[in-house]
Amino acid sequence: MSVALVLSLVLAQSAPSLATGRANVKLIRSGDVVKAWNKSLGMVPGQQFTSAAALHRFAMGVRSYGEETKLVSEGLGVKDGLYIYRRVSGVSNWARGFVLELTMDEKGRLLAASMSLPNDEAPTTYGAYKALVKLRLPLEDTWHVLWGGRSWEDNRHASVSDMRFALDLLQREKGTSARGKGLENDDYFAWNQPVVAPADGVIVVAEDGIADNVPNKAPGGNLYGNLLVIDHGTDEFTLLGHLKKGSLSVRVGDRVTKGQRIARVGNSGMSTEPHLHFQLMDTKDWRTAHGLPLVIVDFVRNGTLVDRGEPRRGDIISPVVGVGARD
Repeated sequence: MSVALVLSLVLAQSAPSLATGRANVKLIRSGDVVKAWNKSLGMVPGQQFTSAAALHRFAMGVRSYGEETKLVSEGLGVKDGLYIYRRVSGVSNWARGFVLELTMDEKGRLLAASMSLPNDEAPTTYGAYKALVKLRLPLEDTWHVLWGGRSWEDNRHASVSDMRFALDLLQREKGTSARGKGLENDDYFAWNQPVVAPADGVIVVAEDGIADNVPNKAPGGNLYGNLLVIDHGTDEFTLLGHLKKGSLSVRVGDRVTKGQRIARVGNSGMSTEPHLHFQLMDTKDWRTAHGLPLVIVDFVRNGTLVDRGEPRRGDIISPVVGVGARD
């Protein structure tokens, strides 16, 4: 069924609904915007897009953020007789999500559209959740929390559902994460550092064939790059992302023990410099998962021993146990 036909069927409804908004999103994301415009949308009074070419340009901007990987939230409201559909999505070319807002008339016809980036937290039902698995830091030595915590101000991941409580961890010396100009991955202190299993479990996802990026040049189309997902047997799963190509020492089906070295820090996926992305989820597939509060046990935060806590942006953290010599 063509996009234009789907849209015309939706517009036949008595009033716009969430389905109307979804159909207009499908139109914008389609590769046949001009044809759909000519059949379904042309000459609507008060329309922002005065031509098929104008709609096409807007659609190209939307598609530049990549494919939609997941729906984070959607809603439909009414203001001054117009219908406002707001859709927050995960996308393949931007880690922090994407917002598309459409204004429709009473027949569901597209009057205006805007795109933006989220600046608030994704909805979650897990705010009071207490994890069953006891997680250690998945790294050795001392690390800085670039992004972490529950609020969007502390954690730019919080706008996407699977990353709702995720951490980005890197190393710094004298206030910088790299030697010299940081032009090569080898210049970064985090590069090639050991990644360890945060708890006992079984490897259920292992991807290891994605090239590491040149620093500050992250290609789109792949969010986490090389990654591991561990099933901890409690309906809780950890994801470790942006791993170094060829560094995985485990594969799907392998059982791992807490503190076991399983990979190396890399710069793959949507990553501008070597660092580790770490999150806890309610299922093994990040595309459908919701993030769980990331509570770490037995670590040092800013010089103080912590039995159990959630690292936040700006913290300097290290494990109490499992600190080993670097290879």
